[in-house]
Amino acid sequence: MYIIGLGVSRGILNIRRMELLSDVFLCSSNAVTIDGKLINIDAIDNRIAVMVFGPKKVIVVVGRNRMVRNVEEGMLRARNVAAVANCLRYNYNTPCTTLGYCIDCRSPERPCNVFIMIERRPTNIDVHAVLVNEDLSF
Repeated sequence: MYIIGLGVSRGILNIRRMELLSDVFLCSSNAVTIDGKLINIDAIDNRIAVMVFGPKKVIVVVGRNRMVRNVEEGMLRARNVAAVANCLRYNYNTPCTTLGYCIDCRSPERPCNVFIMIERRPTNIDVHAVLVNEDLSF
């Protein structure tokens, strides 16, 4: 995976754009609040863009380890668990890979460029969240 501006290929970018035209998009959320808000963080923004516009149906699969009490906890989890884990997974050279937590850096490889919270189903998209009683990924 490459960050836009750091060498994302035209083919990969076109595939990401085609996700908007899919009939069904399967994804996950970085955190889900007890009252059902989906909290997401993204670098390239294709996943979160597709979650709110494009496909006919979006299925969000979420493990119990992503459940949080409120939006603030969700934002903290997205930054300090999901974003840090992605930086480590992709060998990014960001402060969080060394520190283990987000410091809101300005690194070009920063994976937390855009946050989105879905409070209710977006208009014209059939969104379903599936909660799994297992820890899934990070």
